Amino acid sequence: DDLLAAWHGRTHRSSPLLGAAAGPRGHLSTLAMAVQLDSFTKVKEMMDTMVAELKTQQTEEVKFKGYCSKELDETERTTYEKTELKKDLETQIEKLEALIVQLNEEIAEAQAQIAQTELEIKKASQAREQENKE
Repeated sequence: DDLLAAWHGRTHRSSPLLGAAAGPRGHLSTLAMAVQLDSFTKVKEMMDTMVAELKTQQTEEVKFKGYCSKELDETERTTYEKTELKKDLETQIEKLEALIVQLNEEIAEAQAQIAQTELEIKKASQAREQENKE
């Protein structure tokens, strides 16, 4: 209570007797102020430390965000390139499938012509044999 009274008394009157002439209450008041200032200094140092740590974290987060953005851009670019390649390959596959169908049709036509020609050759041979017999 004496410390508290001395503290409140300090704010209500301005005493020219502070220091050694103020007596024990003045010494206690001075000691209380020193303790408060010391505590405030420690709090201020802790706050400064926290601010420095937060700035470090912010710097690291900015670097990490930059890295993530770069990786995301690269992934999007790669995805686009692979999608375009896939489209090109699908188009090429469709063209080759159409070519296969066309070539199979041509092969079937050629085989039919070969069969027709062989039939005509056989008929012609038979006709010659008939003519040779007569």
